[in-house]
Amino acid sequence: MEHNAGEIIELAVRRQNVNISDLSRRMHVNRRTLYNWFKQRKLHTDVIIEIGKAINHDFSADFQNDFRGLGSVSAYKDESSSSHSDSVYYWMEKYISLLEDYKKLVQKGSHQKTLS
Repeated sequence: MEHNAGEIIELAVRRQNVNISDLSRRMHVNRRTLYNWFKQRKLHTDVIIEIGKAINHDFSADFQNDFRGLGSVSAYKDESSSSHSDSVYYWMEKYISLLEDYKKLVQKGSHQKTLS
């Protein structure tokens, strides 16, 4: 009996308690695309790997025939965690920048009140 790739992927996503909307944002696809992938019997290996990276799951055991010759898939997890780290620093810097801008506006507003 042939495995249904979409069902295996969906089950892994659900077991990881990953929100479909969050997953679609991480992968830069819309939710409908994810649901369409869940319905497909066969998925391209690149799609499976990208979903695995996004949910931090190794699909090599589930798709042994598809992953044969690709080497270790666990290396993809390291890449995913480094991009997450970069994302954290991006938002941290963005937050600090916004706080500094807000502080300047507040100071400017309080300075104008004292002049009035």
